[in-house]
Amino acid sequence: MVYVTTLIILLVLIAVCILRTVRNQNDVSQHVIWVLVCVMFPLAAHIVIYNIDNPFVCKTAYTLYYIGVNALLFFLLRFTMSYCDFKYEKTVVENALVLSLGADSVSIILNFKFRHMFDLAPRILSDGNLYMGVVRLQYYKIHIAVSFLCVLICLAALLTKMLQTTRFYIDRYLVIFVSLLVTAVWEAYYVIPGRPVDYSLFGYAICALLIFFFSVEYTPKTLINHVRKIVVSTISDGLLFFDMHRDCVYANEKCKVIFDIKNNDLKPIKDKMIKTIGISEEELRGHVSYKTRQTIKQDDGDHIYDIELHKLFGGNGAFIGSFVKYSDRTEEIERNREDHYNATHDRLTGIYNAEEFYRKVEKALIENPEEEYYALGSDIKEFKLVNDRYGKDIGDKILIRLARVIEKSSNKHTFYGRIANDKFAMLIRKQDFKEDLLLKNIEKIPKLEIDSIYPIIIHVGIYEISDRNIPASAMYDRAFMAIAPIKNDITKRISYYDDALKAKLIREQNLAIAIDDAIKDGQIVPFLQAQVEKDGKVSGAEVLVRWIHPEEGFLSPGLFIPVLENTGAIHKVDRYMWECACKILAKWKKLGFGDQYLSVNISPKDFYLLDVPYELKTLVDRYGVDPSKLRLEITESIVMEDVDEKIATIEKLRSYGFIVEMDDFGSGYSSLNLLKDLPIDILKLDMLFLKDTRNPEKTEVITDLIIDLAKSLEMPVIAEGVETEDQVRMLSNRGCDYFQGYYFARPIALDEYEDKNGLR
Repeated sequence: MVYVTTLIILLVLIAVCILRTVRNQNDVSQHVIWVLVCVMFPLAAHIVIYNIDNPFVCKTAYTLYYIGVNALLFFLLRFTMSYCDFKYEKTVVENALVLSLGADSVSIILNFKFRHMFDLAPRILSDGNLYMGVVRLQYYKIHIAVSFLCVLICLAALLTKMLQTTRFYIDRYLVIFVSLLVTAVWEAYYVIPGRPVDYSLFGYAICALLIFFFSVEYTPKTLINHVRKIVVSTISDGLLFFDMHRDCVYANEKCKVIFDIKNNDLKPIKDKMIKTIGISEEELRGHVSYKTRQTIKQDDGDHIYDIELHKLFGGNGAFIGSFVKYSDRTEEIERNREDHYNATHDRLTGIYNAEEFYRKVEKALIENPEEEYYALGSDIKEFKLVNDRYGKDIGDKILIRLARVIEKSSNKHTFYGRIANDKFAMLIRKQDFKEDLLLKNIEKIPKLEIDSIYPIIIHVGIYEISDRNIPASAMYDRAFMAIAPIKNDITKRISYYDDALKAKLIREQNLAIAIDDAIKDGQIVPFLQAQVEKDGKVSGAEVLVRWIHPEEGFLSPGLFIPVLENTGAIHKVDRYMWECACKILAKWKKLGFGDQYLSVNISPKDFYLLDVPYELKTLVDRYGVDPSKLRLEITESIVMEDVDEKIATIEKLRSYGFIVEMDDFGSGYSSLNLLKDLPIDILKLDMLFLKDTRNPEKTEVITDLIIDLAKSLEMPVIAEGVETEDQVRMLSNRGCDYFQGYYFARPIALDEYEDKNGLR
């Protein structure tokens, strides 16, 4: 009875283990489930054998028992190899064992007919019960050999893993190894002397339970404790642990450094900890958790710590202790401060950048609604020339000096920043502003050390802030706008934004707003100025934009073009002029005047706001125009920035067949420098430098040199701005190819140009 009861208890335990394994899946769970399921068959078979004395039923149960053992051994092998991380499945070894176990199972089934493996014989047990025992026949030895071979392989795998693994993991292999070894010895004890009852079955059941425990439930505590010790001792945060009496029982190395503990005496830590937290012990007792940020002095300086205290409670809710964590935030805070500084300050001068300066201005205006302020903007005259002539390093020194002067002339109510390049800005209370002091500070900026005769001239524009509803950037636009009237005046340094400038601003804004409707309504029209050859033949013309306003009449280009340049709307007008030129050329081609060409202007802004090659190629393709008849005029200012990119764009235009002209050659200061790099086809010589000259002989020499230079580079020369017969004669004698100017023709409307030149 005890035997059967034990078997039933084991069956119930194994069933529970199967359910827990299904719920707690891991890498070897499937193998564990099959081991547990397979061990149930031999247990159930022995219950039947012990309680029934019918020979056929017992023989069937024994057959189930032996087949169940084979299945158990198969899955035990799979589990062991997976558990020990050995490659086993679908290998030669597994295939051989599967074949052996399969053949043995077939032999067990065939035993019903051939009786070659085992037979049954009744036996009387010590308790007087009748028991159908096994009589082992010749082929039974094969079954035993296969079984012991499988167990031996499992034992060898477990032993090998134990020799390879660290001591923290040995127990999870050792216990299974010992239980399996005991089971094997126990089975040998049953088999060799031929004992009637196979109690080794209990060994397999216990082994299966141990497999479940160590594979599914077990966590190595020694390893966990060791890992905890390593983590706690090496963690970058400082950790303190206190017992229920609030005595410190552990401090990691970080905390020993924080509290300057030279030995393992932890008694002083409690008082030091209370002091660093910043509240009394009585107050601290009232908190389940408490967080604060404090600065603690250490040998290497002040450190900023985030301090957290957490009380610990047992399962019954009783207080069992607490721990305190010290997280050093010094580097993080310093890094955040540095990042914030870099995000809000100009890297060169160390003062506010534009974004932060405008934010400070708007905040000051909101917080001080009754205070009156001036917005000041400063600009260095021709600062680009300073950089080009003396180098960026000298230019940077000038900017840094200016920033220092601004700092020294400011007070706690003044804000200042670098807005862009050489533009600085300041917000100052009206009551603090003194114009004479400002002039004195401006004059403190010294002359360039490398060239004492080159002065640094600074102009300041001032806007009295009257409208606080506009953005700060717009306020300073007005301050910088005030500089415009004195930009070329070296005697006047300060200018105020007034009603005249305001009216000018409004007018320019209205012009910028109206440009779309002006194009749509036909107010923007092309005027043509003829370009003639030496013999007076008109070869083509330059297309010039004109605005015929319905209310104001004819608007001077000098009035609206700079506005469109500044607002970025110039690209709309330029593209419209390009299309007008293509329409005109297409009409002339249809009328048989296809030899005429037109030149159109490309603004520097066009390269940023349009895909210039795409737009022009699209237009000439749409209207069927020869690209060489649409000449493109660029100025040297186009390539003052992004030189390589602009040169690549010009090369692309030339590859499409366009002819590129350099306009206004001679009016800039770097034309000769650019001429060697720019891929241009025609040079347009600006005759402004010939006008009212004091040295006509030198002027003629320079003209000779420019024309000779162009000829050497195989570039035709167009002289623009030709106004007198003497200029025509002089230029003709020196080999100039084409002429454009008031001497020949003024810019005129299309109809008048066509009538005058017989193009109808």
